[in-house]
Amino acid sequence: MTPPVSRTARLLPVALVAALAAGATAAGAEPGTVDCVIEPAQKVKIGSATLGILKEVAFNRGDAVKAGDVIARLDTSVEEANVALAQAQASSREPIEAQRARVELYKRRLDRQNQLSKGIVTQEKIDQVEADYEIGKRDLKTEILKNDLAGLELARARAQLELRIIRSPISGLVTERLMASGEFVRQDSAIYTLVQLDPLYVEAYVPVTGWGEIQPGSVGTVALDKPIGGTYQAEVTVVDRVFDAASGTFGVRLELRNPNNALPAGQRCRVSFAMPAASTPQANALPPDETETGGRSRASIPRGRP
Repeated sequence: MTPPVSRTARLLPVALVAALAAGATAAGAEPGTVDCVIEPAQKVKIGSATLGILKEVAFNRGDAVKAGDVIARLDTSVEEANVALAQAQASSREPIEAQRARVELYKRRLDRQNQLSKGIVTQEKIDQVEADYEIGKRDLKTEILKNDLAGLELARARAQLELRIIRSPISGLVTERLMASGEFVRQDSAIYTLVQLDPLYVEAYVPVTGWGEIQPGSVGTVALDKPIGGTYQAEVTVVDRVFDAASGTFGVRLELRNPNNALPAGQRCRVSFAMPAASTPQANALPPDETETGGRSRASIPRGRP
């Protein structure tokens, strides 16, 4: 039987989260300043859409990649042969030209038959030439359709070839190279892990007292911890609309431009927002009950005995 968990043990994780989220209100913290963490904008596991043997793995850990770069390639010998075959069929115009010549021949025959007198050429002969001409036109349309289908086959063969060429979906850095040339790739295999560092995301949790003061488009000042250091301007892009009841905070994301990937991700920071100063309460702003009693609530006024 599992021993009962004490109330203190159950509340400890909640208290820990609340303490971390409320770090901005600790002693020595400036008003409107909270702890934050800098994260990559994207972290992507790169795999393959099809099965096969890895022929090339072009990048290593720490290398920079750009969106669209070929970062890996499966064996494509069969697919390349299919593309070459389909391209030869799609580029061949001889059947169309040959059938077009037949149609022209049938048309000239029909014109000559129509110019001759009916007494010289039988109606059966004229009907035969007309039928040949009509059949020739239909055969020409069929050859054109075959050529169009060959073009579609070429597009399909190229698409199948492209599935075996793995390109980077983002511009960023390689943080992990998980496979090497010669390994068999399954559809659930990961070949690389890539991260996008421009822009960086600054993730912070702000006390609910700041709700409404921070809006998308607002600007925050991000101060990085040592050894990087320095302060940078970042724009608020996301303000969570669901509070964390345990810690009394809500999430905020800021976007920090990072040209040339100069700043590393995964570091702690502090972000400050320009909070408007709290206004001093005026006497005429008190509720009616407090105005009538000189600023004291009714509960604070001693009442005489009946």
